[in-house]
Amino acid sequence: MAHCLANALFYSQNIRTNTVVHLVFDGPSDPPKTVRFESDHLTYLGGFDERTLAGAVQKALSTGKGLSLGEERQVDDGLFVAKKGFERVVQDRTESLYVLERRGVDIRTVTFSQDVTFVFSDHLTMPKKTAKYLRRLGAKPICVGPRMLFASQCIVLLHNELDRQGIW
Repeated sequence: MAHCLANALFYSQNIRTNTVVHLVFDGPSDPPKTVRFESDHLTYLGGFDERTLAGAVQKALSTGKGLSLGEERQVDDGLFVAKKGFERVVQDRTESLYVLERRGVDIRTVTFSQDVTFVFSDHLTMPKKTAKYLRRLGAKPICVGPRMLFASQCIVLLHNELDRQGIW
């Protein structure tokens, strides 16, 4: 998770602009929780390292204790926690919604829009219920290459393609 955050938010000692990262936690305790990082509003987090980023997520989750369903709190500049699950996070982002799948369309053949959303899971396969929900929303399946990669590696490849297309 910390590698994903670092690769999504930072590059060469800079914060990437126009990037929002949602981390959805459905496990214990008190699920669901979503931690959101907004790069355009982030201030100094204390570093780019895994420990610092994991600490920011932990701080957000701790701040989110006792939230009511749908409630959100600002933790720091550009850092928020909400008591909402995956479905609520993606339901308003259906116009340019993509899901990473092994058999998806190669990202090098896709022309992305300015406001694009990518969905992927960690090392565990996405639950079938979630995959069906994404299909109902019209999520387009894409892939970053012929091999299964870590989520953090996929983020780097997606950013590279967006940069090449002049997006962000």
